[in-house]
Amino acid sequence: MFRAPEASGSGERYSAWFADERDGIVYFGLSPFWTALWASDDASADLRVSGAHLIGRFELASESFLPPLVAREAAPDVRSSVWDVLAHPNGWIYYTTFFEEMGRVRPDTGEVEYFPELGRGLNELALGPEGRIYVTRYGSGVDGPQRAADGAIVVVSEDGRKLRETTLHARDGAVTAVKSVAVDPRSGRVFVNTDVLREQADVAFARFVLDANLAIVEGPSFGPELQFVAFASDGRMVAVEDDGGELRLALRGAERASATLDLGPREPADFAQDIHFSEDGSAAIAFWSGRIELVRERDGALEHAGLALEKPGECRAPAGRSLVYSAFVTTRAVYATLYCGATILRGPLPEGWR
Repeated sequence: MFRAPEASGSGERYSAWFADERDGIVYFGLSPFWTALWASDDASADLRVSGAHLIGRFELASESFLPPLVAREAAPDVRSSVWDVLAHPNGWIYYTTFFEEMGRVRPDTGEVEYFPELGRGLNELALGPEGRIYVTRYGSGVDGPQRAADGAIVVVSEDGRKLRETTLHARDGAVTAVKSVAVDPRSGRVFVNTDVLREQADVAFARFVLDANLAIVEGPSFGPELQFVAFASDGRMVAVEDDGGELRLALRGAERASATLDLGPREPADFAQDIHFSEDGSAAIAFWSGRIELVRERDGALEHAGLALEKPGECRAPAGRSLVYSAFVTTRAVYATLYCGATILRGPLPEGWR
């Protein structure tokens, strides 16, 4: 386990959230969102204290933290925090803050650009064809639940211009909150999962498929819950579904038919939260609990292995709530961001996984 010193300077405890990797550096959002929510049962509690917008950095080769990137300095009107990040091939790190701006930072120069015209409520990011950025608008209720409305999928140019936006509606009498997005680099099709919210205790899950122009071609589908889906640059797809409490891993190779793997029962309050591909083709699927599933194709056959990353004692439930978000597999270990301070977990590769 590796833990960076507190960097917020605001009294809030910033923790590692969604992450992405480029050239051996893991970039991750730093946020007190969950800590503030758990303490108050208020999803906007992060806004009570001002604090900088920071992106953490961890170098895999040296297993050490680099100074965080500063997207916004602390100021009275800077109250949200960094949620998701995208390490774009163009050298920029794109980020969302949900309650405030989306923007991008250059790690080599520290240059920052903001995209206020995109609006608020922006959540998860994915890379699409021709360098375009796809981002989910979880909903428009950032000014209070009474103003909540359906969310959307937004396509953004590399320089931050909105190219296209499609609102998604799954059910009358409910708000469709758009969560995660993935884009097939071959067809341009867009895969989205959503929360469908009537009341706090009445949540359903729907998925949509859109074409390259963001026209809906499938859905809303209320079948097995699509927890997360991701595409490698060559078109390989990995998705995790929950079918009545049983987890299923769906795979589609770049040149092969689809296949499925049974991942066993889903533990309570666990969730497949992120998927990342390594250079050797391995996909690492991270679950909130610290469960990591690895899958790859070798010599025409699928290989699968799982491991559980050990959380430090102070981060275990119930007192020290924590969530694992993003995992990365290298030739020597598996690493993951842990929402419990700015923490990176490390685990050994499963037997034979080299």
